[in-house]
Amino acid sequence: MAGCDFANARLGARRAWLLGARGLRELVARPDLPTRLEFLRKAGYAEGVPPAATPGDLLASVEAALWEMPRRDALRALRDIEGARPRLLLRAFLLFQDAATLKALFRGLARSEPAERLLSLVEPSPGFPKPTLRALAARPGPASAAAMLERQGSPFAGAAVEAVPGLGRTGGALRLESAIDREAFVLALAAARGGGEDARVLRRVLAVRADLVNARTLLCLGGAGAPAEFFVPGGTRLGAARLASLARLPPSALREALSEWVGPAAALASPFRADELLARVLGRVARAEARCRPLSLAVALSFLLDRQAEVRRIRLVLRGAEFGLAPDELLDLLET
Repeated sequence: MAGCDFANARLGARRAWLLGARGLRELVARPDLPTRLEFLRKAGYAEGVPPAATPGDLLASVEAALWEMPRRDALRALRDIEGARPRLLLRAFLLFQDAATLKALFRGLARSEPAERLLSLVEPSPGFPKPTLRALAARPGPASAAAMLERQGSPFAGAAVEAVPGLGRTGGALRLESAIDREAFVLALAAARGGGEDARVLRRVLAVRADLVNARTLLCLGGAGAPAEFFVPGGTRLGAARLASLARLPPSALREALSEWVGPAAALASPFRADELLARVLGRVARAEARCRPLSLAVALSFLLDRQAEVRRIRLVLRGAEFGLAPDELLDLLET
């Protein structure tokens, strides 16, 4: 645990600059984009808000800078944590940031999104900084991107190369995402083997994450294939048998079953709101671990999850101003 002391102290200082629910409500209350950006500059997000005189598309510049903040926080935490073992465990946790980035990238490539548009939709992560993402986004399609990952020695290369040929079939995109998720879990669980409080914290967080990945699969499945094809092991609520049982339910009954531990069934009908609710479950678990074990790796895991979630919500508020969403509509989305 001593290896986390310095990092936890620095993360505690950075946590004080998160907006939190109250700050997000204050941000929504600002009437337009310029006043919202000014609020962010004064509220601890100055590094994520370029000066108003920035040439070109100001909102695009802000979004790009905000995207970089969780990645920089993760790299700072890796630098500040002392000791090979805690650093290995944090790297294992960060594989899921990389997995999320890669899944978004392949979704865009499968839709033939232009490279610049795709870059605006994909969050840089510790293993996929902007130059790497730019090179991947410029590939002519998913197969070419998978081949590039293989040349680079990415830990996700095998999963991508194997799953990409099936993208054109029913459920192909979900199979690819499940393959990437499984690879992240295999590597992270291998790193978390053994004793020590930090390893136990990571295993508990991974178990919840596996359940949430399987819950999302159920919400997206829609007859795309047998549940076993998409199953990610390691959870405690959704084993393979339970997953298969829930997959046989009609959508409304499935949402009711998941609502017992994820969130309101009505919100689960919306993909955006469902993803938000799933992320909040994981954030709550990590925060509880950090409160109970304030000298452990849980502090870093909790902060990094909260930073990612807050940046997503800030981007929603800023885009909401552009799209003309009323404050009450934004609050409804933020407080799902």
